[in-house]
Amino acid sequence: MIKRYLFLFISLYSIKMLAQDKVLIAPFTIVNGDTFFIADIPEVEVLAFKDKNERTKYYMLKRRVLKVYPYALSAKEKLMSIQNGLDSIPKRRHKKRYTNEVAKWVKEEYADRLKNLTMTEGKILVKLIYRETNTTSYEILKSYRGRFNAFFWQTMAKFWDNNLKTEYNPVNIREDMLIEHIIIQAKLEGKLE
Repeated sequence: MIKRYLFLFISLYSIKMLAQDKVLIAPFTIVNGDTFFIADIPEVEVLAFKDKNERTKYYMLKRRVLKVYPYALSAKEKLMSIQNGLDSIPKRRHKKRYTNEVAKWVKEEYADRLKNLTMTEGKILVKLIYRETNTTSYEILKSYRGRFNAFFWQTMAKFWDNNLKTEYNPVNIREDMLIEHIIIQAKLEGKLE
């Protein structure tokens, strides 16, 4: 029975190809009398949601990640340029002056936009900065602005239910796994970079 359907399928497929003046022979393998066609099928990742509420939360997370991710990329680029600038400055007091100027510029450039982020978007931004730089926001502040500034901003973050020491862990934390999925999918679709 299966052989008849297979023969019918191959016959119809061949007729269709002949009608187009092209003959296409698909690679196949015969195992125990059964014919298996060989084809490359693109990988499809399937997300399973428990219910409609979880699906809604996923799409809200996706919107937030796509909004905040450009800031994380900008932070990564800025940190690289700051480090390059600091490496070229020999004296400590000149380095301090340079970091103060950069901090002032960053505040002028990004303060208004970052103030408009929600608390949840701020938490996601902290995770994405860790993802891009492999350093917590607290460590970045401590290394460039000093312990006191890092402590002050960590205290402020805690007051607003955030934590600058948050790390990004897509293997063990479901939200981080979903964030990673969102970023990979957005890059494949051309929505990012």
